[in-house]
Amino acid sequence: MKSIAIIGAGIAGITLARQLQDSAEVRVFEKSRGFGGRMATRRSGSFHFDHGAQFFTARSKQFQKLINDCVAENQITAWQPRVLTLDPEEKPFKREWFEPHYVAVPGMNTLCKVLAQELKVSLDTQVASIEAEEQGWMLKDYVGNRLGQFDWVISTAPAPQTDELLPECFAHKAALNEVDFSPCFSLMLGFETAPKLNFDAAVVRNSALGWIASNCRKQNRPDSSSLLVHSDNEWARTQFECSTDVVRDRMLAACAELLGDQMPPPEHIAIHRWKYAKAETSLEDDFLLDEPNRLAACGDWCGGSRVEDAFVSALKLGERLKTICCREA
Repeated sequence: MKSIAIIGAGIAGITLARQLQDSAEVRVFEKSRGFGGRMATRRSGSFHFDHGAQFFTARSKQFQKLINDCVAENQITAWQPRVLTLDPEEKPFKREWFEPHYVAVPGMNTLCKVLAQELKVSLDTQVASIEAEEQGWMLKDYVGNRLGQFDWVISTAPAPQTDELLPECFAHKAALNEVDFSPCFSLMLGFETAPKLNFDAAVVRNSALGWIASNCRKQNRPDSSSLLVHSDNEWARTQFECSTDVVRDRMLAACAELLGDQMPPPEHIAIHRWKYAKAETSLEDDFLLDEPNRLAACGDWCGGSRVEDAFVSALKLGERLKTICCREA
C-alpha cells in the first residue's frame, strides 16, 4: 500500500485520513497538543471557551449525513441561541438564523477527536521540512529528527503555511499565494458573577469587536460563566503587530463600552492570536493536486472559509487519491 503523510489534524486533515485509511497507510501530523485546528476549545480551571470556530452549518448532503450521525451519538447538537446585533451607536436588534447551526459537545474540538479515534495521529509534532529521497518524501521536525518516509505528502494547513512547507517543485505554488487570510483575536473572559446579558450571541458592528458569545449557554457546557469575544477581522489587521497585552486592554475597553454594567469585572482573562482566522479570498478549486510529485493540499480556503468547506475539500481530494492509489496498487 502507498504511504501518505497528512499535515494538520483539523476537520480537513481528519476527514482526508478517514477517506484514505482503507486505501493507504496514513499518518497525520499535528503541531498542536490537540485536535481541531481552528475548531478549538480551551479550558482554564472551570472555564471552557470555544475560542476558534463558534458553530458550523451544513449545506451539502455529505456533511449533513456526518452531522446526523454525530447528532445520533450526542456528539453534535443544534444551537439555537438568542442572537442580537450590537452597535455602540445604535439600539440592538434581534437577528434571525434561517438555517440550522450546530456545535460539537462538550467542545468544538470534540468532533475531530471523535472522528480521529481509529487513525494514526502524532500530536505535538511539527513538520519543519519535506525532503526528496529516492524512495519518496522524508519528513523532519525542527531539530532534524526523521518523522518518516512517505510516498505522498498532503498539507491541510492554511495556504500561507502550506506554501512555506511544501517543496518548491509543488506545481500549485502560485495558487497558494492567491489566498488572503485575515487575522482575529479571541478574548476569553471568565466570571464569578454571571453577566446579565439579554442575548446568548451577538454580531457586533462599528467596533473593535466582531462577535460575542456566552460559551456557557451552549449545550452541554460547564456552568461556569464565560464569554468568548472575537475581534473584528479588519481591526485585527491594524493591531496584529501590537503586544497581546495592548490588544487585550483595547478589547476589554470595547466590551465595557458596548456592555456597560451588564458585564462585571472578569475573574479570568486570556487572549489568543489567530494569524489565519478567515480566508477572505479563496480558490475556486476544490483542492490542489500535483500527481507527478505526489504532493497535494486542501482546506477551507479551497472554495470558502467555513468548517463545511474544509470537510468538502478533503472529501473530494480523498476521492481522487483513492482512485490514484487503486490504480497504482
